[in-house]
Amino acid sequence: ACTTYTGERDTRKPMQKSDPPNLAPSRRSAIRSFKVMDVVAKADRLARAGREIYHLEVGQPQSSAPQPAIRVAQEQLAADRCGYTSARGEPPLRQAIADMYLREYGVTVSTDRIHLTPGSSGAFTIAFMAAFDVGDAVAVPAVCYPCYRNLLQCYGVEVISLPVDAKYNVTAAVLAAGQHDRAAAGLPAIKGLILSSPANPTGAILTPEELKALCEHCDRTGVQFISDELYHKIVFEGAPRAACALEYSSSPIIINGFSKAYSMTGWRLGWLIAPDHLDSCVDALNQNMNVSAPTVSQRAAVAALGEEAAAELAQHVKRYEDNRAVVVSGLQRMGVQTHEYAPPQGAFYLYADLGRLGVADSLGMCDALLQDAGVAVTPGVDFEEEGSGVGERRVRLSFPGTTEHVAEAMRRLVEWWESEAGLRWRGGAE
Repeated sequence: ACTTYTGERDTRKPMQKSDPPNLAPSRRSAIRSFKVMDVVAKADRLARAGREIYHLEVGQPQSSAPQPAIRVAQEQLAADRCGYTSARGEPPLRQAIADMYLREYGVTVSTDRIHLTPGSSGAFTIAFMAAFDVGDAVAVPAVCYPCYRNLLQCYGVEVISLPVDAKYNVTAAVLAAGQHDRAAAGLPAIKGLILSSPANPTGAILTPEELKALCEHCDRTGVQFISDELYHKIVFEGAPRAACALEYSSSPIIINGFSKAYSMTGWRLGWLIAPDHLDSCVDALNQNMNVSAPTVSQRAAVAALGEEAAAELAQHVKRYEDNRAVVVSGLQRMGVQTHEYAPPQGAFYLYADLGRLGVADSLGMCDALLQDAGVAVTPGVDFEEEGSGVGERRVRLSFPGTTEHVAEAMRRLVEWWESEAGLRWRGGAE
């Protein structure tokens, strides 16, 4: 792992003429690893060694891309060289995305404001570089997708953790309180805010009214809002509507993509909708950093947005909802109470606090669970502020697989939890 360079020369052996000069990692690269990918890597090693592994760690649908998208990709690979596109992306896909916003949210989006990127991760890097300078203060929810913090820190931004409310959301009131506290302490104002709704890792959703108030407060106080809407369309019965921030303001940066709701993780295709004041610099950054998003993926994605694919994708959401019930049932058998996990209203995650049951080292517990029972789960330290002590007692369970796979994973988890091996990780249980 990279460590912060101190400027001190390595004196453990004499310098030879053939040795390189004093090379070391950059200071900005000294960020935390993405823990879920560490878990994935170990799970893959065990699987290659012949172990049967059940995945509750990574946010990746086990279903394939929609069949219409696969057909288009096959046709394009057979008939076209699929070279570069413009950095913004091919016009048919940008028009299909604009049509989707009008159809789903009643919002008119100019195709010129839509920028295609290699996955939504590519959109995050561009958004952060376009909107923020070194030293700016940018707020994130205290429990959030870890790459927000990691990338912002890499770019020299001061990351501010805002507490979540009882529903695991950051609202306008929470942001206002954070702004007040910084002003009272004589600290620089918050320049930006990024959050997701539905949220990773909690599945929490802001109501349309809460999102409207948040957008209006950001506009009123000069905060650049980045709305991560990657889990839109994965919303369960009885949950609030997942509204788009563009319904209430033209200032937010919108980030979305085809990985989650469209089951196209490996196709690496996302998009960013830029406000007018950032559009030209977003285009320039995309040109220089990415050149263009994958051409085959862009053409297949037009079909993924069509009516035939919509019926197929709706069945995925129904399965995720069934899987949620399986996970909740398993947690109940483990003794986890309703107030000890975020109410998952969307996405395909459940975020549980096991502290009352004695868990104080989620990283070690998840490693032991994988090694002993072949069940991969993500430790909460991935999603919480480092040093807070909260992530050490929490875990995220991801359930986008088949219901049979999730059921067997939970059976193994419960069995291990009650075994002698599991009890060793519950030393402080009541």
